[in-house]
Amino acid sequence: MVSPLLANVLAARRPLFNQRVAEARHRAPQLDMAAFSGFVTDTLDPLCRAIGKVDEQATVAVVEVAFEIGLGLVAQGLAGPAARSPWVDRAWQQLASPMTPLLVQSPADALGTVTNAVVRLCGVPGVRVDAWIADMAALTPRCQKLQELRSVGALCAWRAGMAHLRQAALEQAAAIDPALAAAAMGAPNQSWSDLEARLRADRWWRPIDGIEAQGQTVGGFTGFGGPFATPPVARACTDGFLVQSGERHFLVISDAFGAVVLPATAGEFAGADAGTINVSVTPTGVNVQGREIAVRLPGDAAKAAMGVDSAALFSPWTHTLRVLPVRA
Repeated sequence: MVSPLLANVLAARRPLFNQRVAEARHRAPQLDMAAFSGFVTDTLDPLCRAIGKVDEQATVAVVEVAFEIGLGLVAQGLAGPAARSPWVDRAWQQLASPMTPLLVQSPADALGTVTNAVVRLCGVPGVRVDAWIADMAALTPRCQKLQELRSVGALCAWRAGMAHLRQAALEQAAAIDPALAAAAMGAPNQSWSDLEARLRADRWWRPIDGIEAQGQTVGGFTGFGGPFATPPVARACTDGFLVQSGERHFLVISDAFGAVVLPATAGEFAGADAGTINVSVTPTGVNVQGREIAVRLPGDAAKAAMGVDSAALFSPWTHTLRVLPVRA
């Protein structure tokens, strides 16, 4: 059962929607129409009602766009009750009202921006998608243009754990209201110029609580869903650490907000700094260059690859890395 508003739109444009369904089923014969019906009830209807509260005349145009995008998302298993994750539906449901002006202006671009962002977030283990949606729900009403929505989305994605977006998000922040950029970093009462300078200077600094001294635990055994088939070996590079695990290579980027593991090549690993230092295991953790760190590493063969502002601890007895700030 959907709202009278959406029922009227569906009835008024029935031939068009039937055509869209036929086209979608031709492109994707696996399209589950029961799942799409659930998407219409649970996700499209709340969006339609949100638009109707602000501009009822705009509902037809927005629903037409959302209907077609929804068919594609459900066919790919990205939305609807049978989706692989609930986040695209939740983003549409929770951002529909805050994003209404942008949806009326440009429904395809607004929905595409949010959907693409959520799909990318879902593809990175450990990223806090729920936090991103909550932050965007609070900040989206302050976005008057799509570019502001995208810039705020990038800042919030970085803060939700997408460490590799750090530089790009800071560049995009230059194009929006400084107060909005500061709010997106969780520090609405601080000057953006001060925040930006500190964020650029220290990857391990957070506006809310300062230096993240404990760093990030990265990786895990492939048998348990992690990226590493064998215990990783790390080498420092400009962006973070290049890692070899078995026959595969990775780029690990970490900061105060999170860590990501990206694909890399054997050539990139071979070209990275191969220098490491031995790490002394102590009763309370490890000792790195005279500094006691409360980190548990199994065995007594741990090493550390030393970067400009981070150290990656690794051991032949674990499938994870511990990346720490070296200046904390």
